[in-house]
Amino acid sequence: MILTNGSVPPTRVTGSSTRTEQRYGDAGGLTRLGFNVTTLAPGEMSARRHWHEEEDEFLYVISGEATVIEEDGAHVIGPGDVCCWPAGVANAHHVVNRSDAEVVYLVAGAGGATRDVCHYPDHGEVLHHSPPRWWMEDAEGRVLREGETG
Repeated sequence: MILTNGSVPPTRVTGSSTRTEQRYGDAGGLTRLGFNVTTLAPGEMSARRHWHEEEDEFLYVISGEATVIEEDGAHVIGPGDVCCWPAGVANAHHVVNRSDAEVVYLVAGAGGATRDVCHYPDHGEVLHHSPPRWWMEDAEGRVLREGETG
C-alpha cells in the first residue's frame, strides 16, 4: 500500500499531553508496527515520561528543535537526530518543545496488538496493555482506570 503525501489527515490527540499525529501505521493497516509523524507546537509535550518493558521505541527528528527528557537529564535534538529506547531499559523519557517553532518527528514502536507494561515513574503509575484490555495501577497495585484496547 502506498500512502501519498497528504493522504493521512492529522489527528489532534489530547489527554496526558496534547499533540498532532499522522498515524501512518493505522492508515496502512499495520498491526505490529506503530508509525506516526508527530507535531508538537511550542510548549507541548509528547506524553508523560515513561518507559516500556516490551516495546522498543524509535524517534527521528524531521524538522525543528526538541528537548528529550531522560533519566540523565535534558538533551536538545534537531533534524536528523535519532533516539532509540530499547524495551526493558528503565530510561523514562518524553519529548518537550521548548522552542518557539513547531517540531516534527517520526516515532515508531510495536503495534497495539502486543502485550506491554509501561511505567510512569514521575506519577507512580503503571499501565498494563493486554489486549483486549488495559488498566492503570498506582504504586500499591490499585486499579485507577481500565478499559478495552482500541
